[in-house]
Amino acid sequence: MRGNTPTRWAGITCIFTLIVSIMLSGCTPDTNDRVPNPNMGVDPYRVNTGYLLRNAVERGTLRIATERDYPPFSYRGTGGILTGFDVEIAEEVARHMELKAEFVEAKWENLLPGLTEGKYDAVFNQVEDRPDRRALYDFSVAYLSSTPVLLVHSSGKAAIRTFSDLKGKRVGMNPTGIYKDVAKKYNAQIIPVQYISDAAEMLVKGELDAVISDQLSVTNLKQHFPDMPVTTTESADQVFEISAAFVKGNPDLVAAVDNALATMQQDGSYLNIWNKYFGDAPMSYKGIHDRKTK
Repeated sequence: MRGNTPTRWAGITCIFTLIVSIMLSGCTPDTNDRVPNPNMGVDPYRVNTGYLLRNAVERGTLRIATERDYPPFSYRGTGGILTGFDVEIAEEVARHMELKAEFVEAKWENLLPGLTEGKYDAVFNQVEDRPDRRALYDFSVAYLSSTPVLLVHSSGKAAIRTFSDLKGKRVGMNPTGIYKDVAKKYNAQIIPVQYISDAAEMLVKGELDAVISDQLSVTNLKQHFPDMPVTTTESADQVFEISAAFVKGNPDLVAAVDNALATMQQDGSYLNIWNKYFGDAPMSYKGIHDRKTK
């Protein structure tokens, strides 16, 4: 009996040590080695989700990605200063959250992947809230909505009045947008043009037969060039709702941005930015939409 006692106590000690280690490991905060789950994005080990809002508050900055090359929403203005509708909305959102906006520039194709890589907290860059994207990302309430429109020369010399008239026609559009799908649907000849102002100039010169863009870009164009001989002839039956995008797993950050956008709607700061870029015509004002049921 005496000879078995040390062995028994050794066994008890090992079991006790194992239980304590399991309990302590379960209580350890902020671990980066969490078991991956579907809410953590494309590659769960590349970003530790769930703490973005807390980290932003600790830094005092909200890291926001934008393309920089898509006027009037995000572009370099006078003196090379980053500006545009989405940029100013993002800045105002950060201000309402009592944070400073810290912008990170990225190419369109890298914007959403950058969220998963933890390069920034949110994307404000004309990103449409779509069901397929919700598998990987969360979205704020929509802060903008628009629809594709057909822009032609005011003279009507191209005899284009509807999208159905585009077959075989030279149609300019932003190469990274969704408008090429519209053009392909009607068998148009796609001419990539980065900026709507350049596309409109080509239209006036007869180098294009039509341009497909979004309603708000055309509104902004006419605001800056009211005498340009171009006009819209048809709007598509699609409405795109634009929201801020976030990596999955940060509901507190999404809620904070939603609250900021709602407050901006109430205090007039949203409308001030809207009027600056798109005018105060009631028909063009869309406002902020409630989240759609997906």
